[in-house]
Amino acid sequence: MKIIHTIVGMVIILIGIAFISTTIFDAPVRNVMLKVYGGIIVFVGTFYLKKIAKFGK
Repeated sequence: MKIIHTIVGMVIILIGIAFISTTIFDAPVRNVMLKVYGGIIVFVGTFYLKKIAKFGK
């Protein structure tokens, strides 16, 4: 079960990193929104790995 939780946490982090690295031309407000959403998703993924998967011990 720990392996499944670890994989889910890594996928969540990868989705957040994809949001952070995405750039839309001629839409600065949307770019900032994507960066903020990506940061939140990465934080949720690291929290998931630390608390649920107990990966940070």
